[in-house]
Amino acid sequence: MKICCPMPTLLLAAWFFTTPAIAQDGEQSRYYVQQMIELAAANNDPGVTTMQRMLEQNPKPAPPDPAGGRAALQRGLAALQRNELETALSAFQQASRADPGNVDAVNHLGLVYRKLGRLAEAESALQQALVLEPARAVAWFQLAQVYGLQHDARRALGALANTYRFAQNPMRAEEILRNIAENEAADTLRNAALETLRLYGLPAAAAIVPPLPANPGTVPLNVPSGSVRAP
Repeated sequence: MKICCPMPTLLLAAWFFTTPAIAQDGEQSRYYVQQMIELAAANNDPGVTTMQRMLEQNPKPAPPDPAGGRAALQRGLAALQRNELETALSAFQQASRADPGNVDAVNHLGLVYRKLGRLAEAESALQQALVLEPARAVAWFQLAQVYGLQHDARRALGALANTYRFAQNPMRAEEILRNIAENEAADTLRNAALETLRLYGLPAAAAIVPPLPANPGTVPLNVPSGSVRAP
């Protein structure tokens, strides 16, 4: 006798067997991001490149509502310009749900989480942005700031090293690193910037004057949010 499963049961079974695979893929991708951090801190160029290529092979998730995602992203950018962080957060969350492959939405979600002091969520969002675009220097820079606030020296160094590695304007990136090394109040981030300069053989000197007060809410590069993709 032929037995047919009701449709809801079939759908539930499909969800049960596919969801762990999706979660596993996400964990593996985040592992590659972490490996890029560790390998960059060790100045292992071939290793970083290998992990980058692994991430770039991943297909981007299909957007349920790309038009809605674009509209929500623009609302979020406008709110961020007005420093309305909770409004911006809601908009970027909506944008990233509507189009989880939109790296701008996910990157700005991480930025706002950092500004709100929600560091674990900031790290998760910025890692996801790097899964989507592993050569995105501005996401590496934001992630370095998160690790600096978490007092994670090794990962702050690796993230800053990747900031310089993938910078579209290396001279500007060097200027930013030197400014952090000389003026940043937070020891972890200041020392990471100094080590990054040394890692790449760039002129570096430890700060000889009291650093400026920490301001973790400052947007990198002091430019309109969303207008710059990399230092």
